[in-house]
Amino acid sequence: MTDLSLQDQRPAAAEQLEQLMPIDTGPSWQEQDPKLRELWLQNHKPEAIAEQLGRSVAAIMTRAARLGLPRRSAPGRKPGRRMMETRQTPSETRSSQKGTTPRQQEKAATPQTSLRVCLMCLTQFESLGRHNRICLSCKGSSEYAAASALAEIHLPSG
Repeated sequence: MTDLSLQDQRPAAAEQLEQLMPIDTGPSWQEQDPKLRELWLQNHKPEAIAEQLGRSVAAIMTRAARLGLPRRSAPGRKPGRRMMETRQTPSETRSSQKGTTPRQQEKAATPQTSLRVCLMCLTQFESLGRHNRICLSCKGSSEYAAASALAEIHLPSG
């Protein structure tokens, strides 16, 4: 019996395992990217592309996104618009299609603001959306910068 250290035994075991079960890595993404682009741009379903390339649907969707290919529906994705897109009413859609000036289009593209109460100083401010809950003056404060507790607020009771 030979006296092999544990480090010497690991490569030998890996080599034996590889001989018994060779690892089939298949083609690389670099080899399959042109075919993926071609099939994607021909509007083949992700399931069909996955089958042709021998990959999972999730792998196809991920690679397509990384290659910057246009988004499309996939299993598990809800149909419709993205969350960040603004929704238009049918009347707004019709008016946007009929002769609008560039200024009107620019105004329509700007986000709608609403009055909200700042969570730090409790004053009203123009908020750009649900995510915007702290006013600009509080965002510039040392408490906000230090991420410390809320400033002391004395509310009248009664």
